[in-house]
Amino acid sequence: MDHPERVAKYVIETIHKGARAIFQTQQSTGKYDFDLTYAEGGKAAVEVTRSTLQQSQQTLAELKRRGCSVRAAACRQSWLVYPSPRARIQHVLKNVDRYLSAIEAEGLTKYHCELDRSSPAVSRILQDLQIVEGLTLTLPPPARIWLGGPCDSMTGSLVKADDLQRALEAEAIKSDNRRKLGASGCQERHLFVYIDPLNTHPWQALITGCIPERAPVLPAEITYAWVAAELDVNGIFVWTTAPRQGWQNRGLLTRPETYPMS
Repeated sequence: MDHPERVAKYVIETIHKGARAIFQTQQSTGKYDFDLTYAEGGKAAVEVTRSTLQQSQQTLAELKRRGCSVRAAACRQSWLVYPSPRARIQHVLKNVDRYLSAIEAEGLTKYHCELDRSSPAVSRILQDLQIVEGLTLTLPPPARIWLGGPCDSMTGSLVKADDLQRALEAEAIKSDNRRKLGASGCQERHLFVYIDPLNTHPWQALITGCIPERAPVLPAEITYAWVAAELDVNGIFVWTTAPRQGWQNRGLLTRPETYPMS
C-alpha cells in the first residue's frame, strides 16, 4: 500500500467501527483497492486516489524535499502561510516563527500583503521571507507552522469552497477510477480522495472547514465519496458526501504514529 491507501484504510476502519478494509494485492487486472466489509455484514468497493499538483515548480520541489512544516516556538498559534515562488524555503523554515510572532503581537490572525500594507510586521515578512499570505489554524497544541504551495503576491491563495468541489469531481470523472468501481459488481462503491498538502487550495478548504454548500456531481459508478487531508501530528480532517446529498463533517481523527500495513 502507498501512503494515501494506508490513510484510507485507517480512516474508514476508524469511522466505521468493526469494519474491515482488505487491500487487494492483485491489481494488475484493474481491480479496485479495497474490499470493505461492515460489521453488520454489508460490503462495498473502495478506490483510493491522490489529488495533487502536477507542475514541477522549483519551490514545490524544495517544499517536498525539506518538508512542509516547522514547530513553533515564539508563536502562540498554529499558522498556514504561503510563500511566493521566489522564496528560499530553507530561509523561510528557519525564520518564519519569529516573523509570525511579530504579526501576532500586532493582533492579526490572518494577513495578506496587498490588504495589510500598513502593518510593519507584514511588510517585513514579505520583504525578508517573501511570504505573501498567512492565517491562523484552530488546532490543539503544540503550535506548528505549515507552508502551502507558492502563490502570487496579488491574488494570494484565495481559497474557496469550490476548490474542494473541483478537486473531488476531477478525481471522480477519471476513467480509471470509474472503470474500476463500475466493474466491481458492488452496489456500494466508494471513492476516497487524499488531498495532497501541496495542492494548496482544496487542502486549505478542507482543513479550515470551507466546505461546498451544494452536493458534488459524481458519475453513476461512484455512490459515496471521501475527502481527507493530513496536518502532520495534529490529525486527519475527513468529510464525506454522496450524489444528491450534502457534505458531512466526520471530524478530526487522531493521526497514528504508524498506519496499518495490511
